[in-house]
Amino acid sequence: MSILRIFSVFSITLIFSACDIEEFSDNPNVPTTAPLSTLLPPTQKALGDFQGGRIFRYSNIFAQQLRGVDGQEALIENYNPDELFVGNIWSDGYVSAMTNLRIIIDRADAEGSPHYAGVARVQMGTCLGILADLWGDVPYSQALQGAVFPNPIYDSQESIYNTIDAILARAIEDLNQPSSVFTPGPDDLIYAGNLINWSRAAGILRVRYALHTTKVDPQAANRALELQQMASFESAASDFTYPYLGTGTDVNPISSFYSTTPYANIDPSFTDLLADLGDPRAPSMFASIPFSGGQRKPGAYFSSPASPVVLCGYMEEKFLRAEIAARTQPGSAATAQAELTEAITISMQQVSNSVIPSGDVEAYISERATLNGDFNHDLEIILTQKYIAMFTTPETWTDYRRTGIPALTPNAGGASSSNPNGEIPRRLIYPQSERLRNPNFPSPTPTMQDRFWWDQ
Repeated sequence: MSILRIFSVFSITLIFSACDIEEFSDNPNVPTTAPLSTLLPPTQKALGDFQGGRIFRYSNIFAQQLRGVDGQEALIENYNPDELFVGNIWSDGYVSAMTNLRIIIDRADAEGSPHYAGVARVQMGTCLGILADLWGDVPYSQALQGAVFPNPIYDSQESIYNTIDAILARAIEDLNQPSSVFTPGPDDLIYAGNLINWSRAAGILRVRYALHTTKVDPQAANRALELQQMASFESAASDFTYPYLGTGTDVNPISSFYSTTPYANIDPSFTDLLADLGDPRAPSMFASIPFSGGQRKPGAYFSSPASPVVLCGYMEEKFLRAEIAARTQPGSAATAQAELTEAITISMQQVSNSVIPSGDVEAYISERATLNGDFNHDLEIILTQKYIAMFTTPETWTDYRRTGIPALTPNAGGASSSNPNGEIPRRLIYPQSERLRNPNFPSPTPTMQDRFWWDQ
């Protein structure tokens, strides 16, 4: 079974390794007639690689959980990324993941297989959400249609967010259909065909993206509250993750990075935060990089060869619920505290493999994570704890940009033509391929300090 899985994942992924967005529709190598069960697995690995690769490193450097010390990571540390290398992230999202997802959705809709369409739509919404949170305005309505729109327009981030919610809502409808000509099974490397878990993941993603908009929408928290009442993971066992085999080429990308080019290590400010809090997760959060003079990398939970990449999970849901309660129940901390306590407890168990004694968890929450009903106080505690627990995900940078929590000091020497004022970047620069080849490229070219829609 492992051999079949490896073959199914990589036989198609390799086809897309060097394509541009507009080329895939005209590429005779694209397997548009392949079975849906063959098309699905590579999109799932692509999604795990997408988040766990450069996005992990770049976003966590901006969030000061990592420190770039060499190569492209050093450029990110100085807020001066190379637009050519930024294009790798763009390609990972559009070419490696979204091209196959578009084929699956179109095929499944046409053939009467809503269960496959629903699974693909959850993944499409996830990928599109990450792209929008990195760049703001991105192509979608005309993207992935190279023969018709070789130079796709850039849709506004606001319209992209509306699209994401519509995609995820449609996914839930698809997944709840009573019949489907074809239904995912073992080819679904994430949930093995469990459509209920896929529907739950879509629901929690809708909550996440609603809460991202709190700076621009006074009703965002109420909207998130409505959505959370329609979806919930039952436990961390139903987390939306890509489960790497840990062998061959199916290896966690964080593990791969640190086994070859450890050009980023743990930022001292992050370790100082855990030390100041007396956080019992600290010994498990980090591991030593061999022959580095004591530098550290993410711990075994995050960076073992078979560590999963968590795209959305029960722990995040609990943090979302805690923040929603704090925003919608002013003056009352009970609900938010219950959700926060569970979120921290889950994080402690996961990162330490359940070796942290329950008494230590309870003492930590009592001393460092007790809410009192004051909104600003409670929000800072909730999001500081989320910042720690969501390490290795892009949500830490997103939460900083939308709330300013935790308070971070910009890296020295961070002023550049891409980042004029030297402050912590608000977005990525666009890739060189888009600037040179797409006449619909934004003008004037945004810098990393030009704020997009939800960051106003």
